[in-house]
Amino acid sequence: MALRSLLFLAFAPAVLAAEEPAWQKELTSPAPGSYPPVPASVLNLQVSWKGLVNAGKLRLEFTPPNPNKPDMFVVRSSATSLGPAALLFPYQSTSWSELNASSLRPRLFHAVETDEKESSTTTTRFFADHVEFLESTQLLDKQTKSEKKRSFQFTPVFDIFSAMLHVRSQKLAIGDQISLVVHPFGTPYLLRVNVRDREVHLKRKTIRLSVGMRKIDRKTLELLPYKKMKSDATLWLSDDAERIPVEFRAAVFIGDIRATLTDYQKL
Repeated sequence: MALRSLLFLAFAPAVLAAEEPAWQKELTSPAPGSYPPVPASVLNLQVSWKGLVNAGKLRLEFTPPNPNKPDMFVVRSSATSLGPAALLFPYQSTSWSELNASSLRPRLFHAVETDEKESSTTTTRFFADHVEFLESTQLLDKQTKSEKKRSFQFTPVFDIFSAMLHVRSQKLAIGDQISLVVHPFGTPYLLRVNVRDREVHLKRKTIRLSVGMRKIDRKTLELLPYKKMKSDATLWLSDDAERIPVEFRAAVFIGDIRATLTDYQKL
């Protein structure tokens, strides 16, 4: 028995290394880049279908530092469907994320989403070696509730806002690729961001990025297709000191969806 234990200890690291998925080797450093932090600001974006039909609005808030919690950075967002889109798909959401101000790594993500059928509250907590997810859903017509709990044993993991700020902080030279594991809601994904070009878009100097996502099986770590996205999305960041999103386009299961910046204000 003692010999068996010694052999296990000797060969376990090699076995574990052999089981590591190939995509894990492409992950980039979780350390933020040297680009200056995003200023305290508010961004308003118009959501449209093919740039023609006003389908909704999105608001992002990067809050000023809290003197009581100088190590914490908070990002808030709200979204709602409008016009014809609201008749077909009534939707409202609010969310906020607590990030470590120096590492840009998430601590807590909280969101409330409501459509015509249900209201869901999501709380995702990020720890040093794993992620814990809790979703509580209430059916509006039956007043019944259900809960879903999950954990993901992996590190490092980002939420949607920390990933956004991490990418923004990098050098973003043409040809650069950034690969991160993100856990925006109940499912982990491999996020791949490629810097494609610098160009004028919507009359602004921008950095054009392609954004691809693959689902990650939380138990086997196998990569799976993300069927809601038909192809990689495109994000244009302003090529200036702010590096704010100018437009985001994605071909999803309901068509060509765009989010276009309409207003930007520093706080």
